Amino acid sequence: MKKDISVRAGVVLQLTLIAVGSLSLLALFSLRVIGITLERRHAEAAVSVAEVVRQAVLAGSEEGMPDPVGRILSVTRLPPYIQEVQLLPEMPPGSDVRVTPAGERTAGLLPIHSTVDVTLPLVVGSGEGGGSVRGLRVRFHSPGIEREANNLVRVAALLVGADVIALVAFGFFLMDRSVIRPVRRLAAVSEKIASGALDLRAEESPANEVGQLGASFNRMVAAISEAQESARTAREEAFRSEKLATVGRLAAGVAHEVGNPLMAVRGYAEYLRKNRPPGEEQDECLDKILAETRKIEAIVRGLLSAASPERQADGRADVNEVLRETVEILSFRKMFRDVEVRVEQGEVPPARIPEERFRQVLLNLMINAVDAMEEGGTLVLRSFSVDPWSPPLLRGVRRRLSDPAGADFSHLRGGAPGEFGAGVGVSVEDTGRGIPRADLPGIFDPFFTSKEPGKGTGLGLYLSRAIVEAAGGEIRCESEEGEGARFTVILPVAGIAAAGGTRGKEGPDG
Repeated sequence: MKKDISVRAGVVLQLTLIAVGSLSLLALFSLRVIGITLERRHAEAAVSVAEVVRQAVLAGSEEGMPDPVGRILSVTRLPPYIQEVQLLPEMPPGSDVRVTPAGERTAGLLPIHSTVDVTLPLVVGSGEGGGSVRGLRVRFHSPGIEREANNLVRVAALLVGADVIALVAFGFFLMDRSVIRPVRRLAAVSEKIASGALDLRAEESPANEVGQLGASFNRMVAAISEAQESARTAREEAFRSEKLATVGRLAAGVAHEVGNPLMAVRGYAEYLRKNRPPGEEQDECLDKILAETRKIEAIVRGLLSAASPERQADGRADVNEVLRETVEILSFRKMFRDVEVRVEQGEVPPARIPEERFRQVLLNLMINAVDAMEEGGTLVLRSFSVDPWSPPLLRGVRRRLSDPAGADFSHLRGGAPGEFGAGVGVSVEDTGRGIPRADLPGIFDPFFTSKEPGKGTGLGLYLSRAIVEAAGGEIRCESEEGEGARFTVILPVAGIAAAGGTRGKEGPDG
């Protein structure tokens, strides 16, 4: 398994491995050369000692000793580094002087033969015919060469260790100064930029790669700032265009919805002025004029409510109680006679919305649902808790992959802390004709209606959405043509300011 380590630890580890490997190879090569040199010096010392012994044997032979080697060994006490002197019957073939290892090598990193045999030619006897050539073998042993070899190995190990420490320390100092510190400064700047400080810039230095990385990073931040500014300008332009388009649609709707009653009022007024009808007909015309003015008044009031839905954060509504009262109010109306109403109330906390506003939303949704069921059907009302739930205004604040688990940076990226939590949901579901898929995007627009002329102003859903969003909630619609529709209203819990909210069972739309 791959394990992530810091740049500092990685640099130290790599420098240590390189230093240990290279210096160990150098030490082994040096020890090998030293070993060859020691063996050569050992052989030269052995040959010198053997030559001294040969001279002593030759001197005894000239004095007429029958066994000069035995005489020397019996009279003279040999030094400890001469273990044996042997007179050979004949000289082995080969060079004049032969040095051969005797015994085993010393143990350790520097193996050397501490005992060697030196064979030299020896002319014994003299006369007219000359003496006979024999061989003299001297076994030379140096007990100090093994200690010297071990000392050299220890000295080499100490030097390698000291060199490794010095190389790693010096390399780490240079790496920390030229790479690690600039990278850490770049990381600190990037964290501040990620928090929203786009005016900061990293250090630039074209002389090294880290400085070039900083320059590239600055160009990237500048491009991001420019892209954000362009996006902000585009959003403002789109918002301005959308506002103008909305004003245009609203003006056209007002002209159409208010124009029809005004045309009727004008027609009845001109008729009364020209014809002077009798009292009964005149009263009928006046009643129709009043009815048309009431339509105009309803449209104007609806527009005023949608234009300024006062946001009352301290509003508090008992969802189940308001739901029950609304059903009771509408159950006596004629339009509800062929509709089966089912109410499924869950254990929900109070919602943060004024009761009258919430009741108005439920009335609009329930009346629209009943109007969609022309031949009767079933109306299902549900209340439930939604947890977790985030208000629509904060859904654009996204987490980054680099954010630690449990950290909340929404207050640095445009969100407000303490807005995440639980919600209260109410759904209104009918078994009517449903809404065509092409009409779904525009059902909350002002003056949009699928009812017959004169049966609706097209402001009910528009006003309902304005009230719900003013309270910090949201309203959704799900429908398939011919299979009914379901409207879901989700509101924040009253009195909840922390992110946790009140835990509850999540409803069907949660």
